Amino acid sequence: MEIMAGRNRAVIQVMKTQKEAMMAYKDVLVHLDYSEACIARVAAAIALAKREGARLTGVAMALETTVSTYIGIDFPTSLTEAQQEIIEKSTKNAVARFEAAVKAEGVDYAVRVIRCPAGKAASQLAFFARHADLIFIGQPDPDSTGHAFQESLLDMVLHSSGRPVYVVPYIGRLEHRASRAVIAWDGRKKAVRAVNDAIPMLKVRDKVDVLVVNPKKRDDDFGGQQGENLADHLKRHGVNAEVVRITHPEIGVDTVILNYVSDVGADLLVMGAFGHSRLREKTFGGVTVSILQQMTVPVLMSE
Repeated sequence: MEIMAGRNRAVIQVMKTQKEAMMAYKDVLVHLDYSEACIARVAAAIALAKREGARLTGVAMALETTVSTYIGIDFPTSLTEAQQEIIEKSTKNAVARFEAAVKAEGVDYAVRVIRCPAGKAASQLAFFARHADLIFIGQPDPDSTGHAFQESLLDMVLHSSGRPVYVVPYIGRLEHRASRAVIAWDGRKKAVRAVNDAIPMLKVRDKVDVLVVNPKKRDDDFGGQQGENLADHLKRHGVNAEVVRITHPEIGVDTVILNYVSDVGADLLVMGAFGHSRLREKTFGGVTVSILQQMTVPVLMSE
């Protein structure tokens, strides 16, 4: 009997280990450029890849110059070639910086360079993102000359890749210790998807707050108080989750979320990406766009 019990425990442990492995990130992408903000983005991606034992693929872009196409002027060939040389050099430097960082941390890695016109870059990045578990991308910097391009990349990857997106603030983060996460929870499909995609990150945090803003009072619809079922579900995954309910109908939901994240010192926000592609309907959705504009901690979003 003792032998059988020992075998059963061993089988259960193997099954548990296999289940945990299925929930882990094993193939992660990070968008590369030669900006200062990219340093923090790569560092965050490396920290996660190292913790999860994942391969990290850096995706850089050597875009074809299209300035003359946009403004309707034919520049001399020499000028176009000079522009292309600058782009190629910047791409090469971005890749070299990435390779140095991953090698220093002993992380398995790969590199892909996208060569295409600027107008096709976003869809190309979304294509590669479809073949990974998670993609790291930068928050568009409103003061950057490339703000519109950064926004198009984020928009397309978020709404067309079918993969969770980890958005890193352009102000950067020097500390990558996983400590506390906040889930912006409303019970809808996109929030559900985001939480499921974030489980490997939630499991390694000391505390996870399931934040319900202006909770609905229809307890029968939620099998109890809103958020309780999610907290219970997460605990089954080993996540230290508890529900926090805040009622502030006079304040925007985005403001409540951002204030709470700041007040508790959270290092991650998890939420669904509401709205449709900016390329299709010119909007991310009110809460989503506000979060993306004002975020000061990383945000994991799924659609």
